[in-house]
Amino acid sequence: MNNKSNDKRDFLYAGKTQTNILLEIPAKTNPYISQKNYIHGYDLAELVSQKSFVDTLLLLFTGELPSLADKKLFERLMVALINLGPRHPAVKASMVAGVSKTNTEHLLPIGLNVLGGEQNGALEVANAVSFIQQHLPQNPQQLTNNLVANYQAEAVQGEVHLVAGFGNQYGSIDELCQSLANRVFQPYIENNTKQAAVLTWVLEFCQCLNQHNLGLLKTGLAAAVFCQLGIPARESIGLFQIICAPGIFAHGVEQTHKPITAMPMLADEQHIYSGNQRA
Repeated sequence: MNNKSNDKRDFLYAGKTQTNILLEIPAKTNPYISQKNYIHGYDLAELVSQKSFVDTLLLLFTGELPSLADKKLFERLMVALINLGPRHPAVKASMVAGVSKTNTEHLLPIGLNVLGGEQNGALEVANAVSFIQQHLPQNPQQLTNNLVANYQAEAVQGEVHLVAGFGNQYGSIDELCQSLANRVFQPYIENNTKQAAVLTWVLEFCQCLNQHNLGLLKTGLAAAVFCQLGIPARESIGLFQIICAPGIFAHGVEQTHKPITAMPMLADEQHIYSGNQRA
């Protein structure tokens, strides 16, 4: 313990917090007040006047303003995933908190905390980004054959996640997700065929999976766009949460106007208890 403490004291720590994202130009009268802010070299005041929220959001995470095609691709993704629906655990958590009269300012954090999970959540998006990046050079049909042949189903009722971002829900292909993927991907592919390698590969992979009653999940939809835009796995976690946040809060705050009886109450016999519970 003492050796570790001494080692830490020997570290050469930075004199101040450092970031490459934001440059603050201090006011002449007070160094703690900003006169101008620059995000990755772009004057914030000019961004406010000339660029959209999506432009600035992608600038924040990539360091560059997006092309018009990249911007439109990301906008379509944001619309597609703005509302995951009340069956999603993150939305349901916010709704239950809302009808239970939890403080309104806590509804979104509660939902986002659930959305951070590995099952249909932000961590699955990050794992899907890594999967796509790793397997992009492979033939989609051969990859599908290998994955299906080696897959061992986990005991998750109603869902199969062959790999992160790809599988089925309630025993069937997520038809809405695949329809949305076509609407999100196709305009980009048609106008940027040579640059759309990631999106094209994902669609081909999904066609191969469809033969086995599997397909694209919403986490995979997000991951495909993030990969196409060059957004790394770790950064994709927060971006996915940002995109899904409006729907989570909207459903939660809607329930605050309703009585607690508006939410079903499960009877004792409807609960399922695992045999591996800890005291």
